[in-house]
Amino acid sequence: MKVKADEPYVSLRKIAKKFVNSYQAFQIIKEVAFKFGLLSQKIDLYHETNYIPMPFHGPIVVTVFDLSLHLWPETHPKNRRKYFERYFYKRLPWAAHFITISEATKVQMVEHLDINPEKITVTHLGVDNDFRNIPVEAASGILSHYGLTYGSYILYVGTLEPRKNINSLLQAYALLPKRIQKERTLVLAGGRGWLMDRLEQEIRNLDIASTTVLTGYVPQEHLPALYNGATVFVYPSLYEGFGLPPLEAMACGTPVITSNVSSLPEVVGEAGIMVDPHDVKRLKDEIERVIEDLSHRSLLSKLGLERSRQFTWKACAKQTMDVYSRVLNGRK
Repeated sequence: MKVKADEPYVSLRKIAKKFVNSYQAFQIIKEVAFKFGLLSQKIDLYHETNYIPMPFHGPIVVTVFDLSLHLWPETHPKNRRKYFERYFYKRLPWAAHFITISEATKVQMVEHLDINPEKITVTHLGVDNDFRNIPVEAASGILSHYGLTYGSYILYVGTLEPRKNINSLLQAYALLPKRIQKERTLVLAGGRGWLMDRLEQEIRNLDIASTTVLTGYVPQEHLPALYNGATVFVYPSLYEGFGLPPLEAMACGTPVITSNVSSLPEVVGEAGIMVDPHDVKRLKDEIERVIEDLSHRSLLSKLGLERSRQFTWKACAKQTMDVYSRVLNGRK
């Protein structure tokens, strides 16, 4: 059995991203490359791993990671919304089966897209083995690259964009006692998203620029050290299809505070602290408690390690292969 993902246009994708600024033009280039790629090989099934399938005369499986563009369109730039609206809804009927990464998103797909739940399979993501407790000495060498010391910071990891609700984290941090701010830097680790200038202005307005570090994009191999060195990991996102960073933090033994919305309770369970993402005062209180209460911090670390072991890539891969088999055997 051969399974098609999206290899034929990988190199062309890089060229297109560099020279083409239009989502629509990018889609046309992908489809042309995909079409020519199909000429040289026989494909039994095509799995589109990024929402919008391309024309294919055979069974198609589509992964829908989340419905943020449908439910929270204001948190995405205009050109991305237009691209999504032009292609996503029209091509939904092309899929023989859907994969999504949380029960929360499956429920939303049924409710908002009117998709038969029997056509949707949930495959929870896993956590890589690299995300684990590592010695302080090993982590410190990497942390020094970012001007950080082990155990001296509050961490967020993810793209810096509106949907991640980073403003609430900034406001909560600004409410912490000055003593804690001096002892615990706020580290925002991730690539620059849209409306980044507003985020930087908010940091200045709250007068926390001297104790806030923006690392920029962090390579995968540095992330375990970054998680291990944090006193607490905070992820107040407004909406997630899954929420991999909290899982990675738990696998490193780092206490997690996250939102009580969308898929995040499904991932964190009872192993982390969950708050209303709009409740800045509560977010501040929970951060302060984790920092000040060592026994509370230790308990969360232990619970997080146990919880993270429930999510494996082996299970995700098996569930995905089961979907392929069902579709190829004519069972939707």
